[in-house]
Amino acid sequence: MEVVKKMDPIDIRILEELKDNSRKSFNDIAESVGRTEATVRRRVNHLKEGGVIKRFTIVYEADSKPKIKATVKIEPDFKRIKEICAALSKIEEVTDIWRLSGDCGIFLKVEIDSIEKFNPLIETKISQIDGISIKETCFITQEIKSKFL
Repeated sequence: MEVVKKMDPIDIRILEELKDNSRKSFNDIAESVGRTEATVRRRVNHLKEGGVIKRFTIVYEADSKPKIKATVKIEPDFKRIKEICAALSKIEEVTDIWRLSGDCGIFLKVEIDSIEKFNPLIETKISQIDGISIKETCFITQEIKSKFL
């Protein structure tokens, strides 16, 4: 991506400001980075056009009842890894998928409405994917640090 090669410290500072708060006004960002509002607006548009900024989004809690969160460690058939990852990506309850180095396999984070929905998720969705062996599941009891906290 050519835009990435042309990014300078001002672009990076603008990105950091937007990362902290994507609704921050161009005026406020301009004040923080020591540039004019027009310069910040132009640079943000350039970063969007170049694919560096893919979208602006929000993080919210859909309802007042917190979700039950768990991790699932999977040993995949590495010959089918692309198919497995594609199938896992389609499962609504799977919020994060990490392919790990070496023999570590795939690590998932899942979110469900209640503990009673965990076994059906494992039994009827995740374990039904060909080439998967579930090695470990753990419920998340406390989030200490998250980019969304």
